Amino acid sequence: MLERVRDILVLTMANPRILVSATIVLIFFSQLAAASPEAGVTLDEPSTDSQNTVPLDENLSISQPPRVKGKPPPPEPHYYPYQQALIFRSGYDSDWPKLGVEHWILGFQYLFPKFLSPKLEAGADSLDNGTGHLHAGARWFYNERGYFRPSVKASLDHLAESQEGLATLTKLENYYFRGSATLEWVISNPVSIRFEHELFINLDRVRANITLGLSWGF
Repeated sequence: MLERVRDILVLTMANPRILVSATIVLIFFSQLAAASPEAGVTLDEPSTDSQNTVPLDENLSISQPPRVKGKPPPPEPHYYPYQQALIFRSGYDSDWPKLGVEHWILGFQYLFPKFLSPKLEAGADSLDNGTGHLHAGARWFYNERGYFRPSVKASLDHLAESQEGLATLTKLENYYFRGSATLEWVISNPVSIRFEHELFINLDRVRANITLGLSWGF
């Protein structure tokens, strides 16, 4: 037995590679043998937080959207872009405050181009008794670019008598101050309807007319 151990030691000393290999094997084998597994594995206990006590489907319920009653109102794209207009109108003329039909009116008005009020407006009216009116003045619109455009006007008016000829220009009683209140609705650009009530005032008398006109903007 001693001779065998001696032979092994001699062989080992004679071959260093065998010594190194044997040493490495002994080191790893001793570490694996010395290692001991843990007694047990601890698992995380479920949290007792109040948030986890809420049922999972608490906020996942699907509710029906409210029913819409009718169609929503359309947007308001109404915009009146025109700066000038030509108006053709018809109505009647009478003494004020009497509003009976004395004379029929057929006339026109022209609104000169200007972006904002007051705007210059001029026109002429022909009456069925052979007389006529020439007028020019300023108009103020309440709603300049909307589809509902009420306005007021102040102007100077001249009553032309056909039988007087040019002498009608020299008579003071043929000149009037003309004031009016107007309601105008845009039907469809560029066409609108204009309802106008006018008063004529001079030193002798007061007259009035009511007209309905069709306006064309451009």
